[in-house]
Amino acid sequence: MAEKKSNWRQRLGAGPYLILIYVILGVWAAITLFGFSWIVLTSFKTNRELFGIRTVWGLPDIMQWENYVRAWTRSQMGNFLFNSIWVSALSVLLIDIVGAMAAYVLARFQFVGNRLILGGFILGSAIPLQLLTVPLYLMFNDLGLRDSLFGLTLVYVAVSMPFTVFILTGFFKSIPTALEEAAVLDGADYSVFWRVMLPLAAPGLITVTIFNFLGVWNEYLLALMLISESDKMTIPLGLYNLQVVQQYAADFTGLFAGFVIMLLPTIAAFIFLQERITRGMTVGALKG
Repeated sequence: MAEKKSNWRQRLGAGPYLILIYVILGVWAAITLFGFSWIVLTSFKTNRELFGIRTVWGLPDIMQWENYVRAWTRSQMGNFLFNSIWVSALSVLLIDIVGAMAAYVLARFQFVGNRLILGGFILGSAIPLQLLTVPLYLMFNDLGLRDSLFGLTLVYVAVSMPFTVFILTGFFKSIPTALEEAAVLDGADYSVFWRVMLPLAAPGLITVTIFNFLGVWNEYLLALMLISESDKMTIPLGLYNLQVVQQYAADFTGLFAGFVIMLLPTIAAFIFLQERITRGMTVGALKG
């Protein structure tokens, strides 16, 4: 009887609670969409329309595609975009390979120091990035890896490893041991990781790939510290360079066009991969 009363009270309170959550999320989504829509519309306006009282919130009279041409050519956004793609792709590939192998060993093999190593990875994710800037700068300066996209890639791999190992360890632990044993009996001693375990951990691997890609793509502090040559700058540094150039040229609509160029890859990733993100995080939470 007591259980029936408690269930009845929970069901009664679930309706208003869910409505409040949906209202808050709806308001947040509306604010976000309004801000992004205004940035996109402003990127097609003239400077006069941007600073006009009546036209600042309205639609542009004529779509100014020249804003994107100026943002692309004047500040070398094409070069910055290529650098970001190169660094992000290589970083994510190395993070996935190294992180998956480390997580597999920590999850499936018991040895002295196993928990200590896993705890070290978890503690590594709690270290503020700002504390690493000075030691990294001095070390990379001594090694001659400053102004090197490969050196920047190595830093991204190192700082992303704690999160990757932590997430993938839970996925590998959730895989039944019987599948691994069956693969070993079939003769897949040294290829069981690549042919059996890694495909089974695909949801977790996709999740960390997406989050690491977005983190590397939008990273600014480490790139600012290690990269000073303009031809090796990534998109965040290029956007700052664009801001300086366009402000001196009084071309603010070109600056908004640069914002849109930077935002489009991340927005496209969220739109096409949002289901995989939520599914992967849910599976990891339930099985980790």
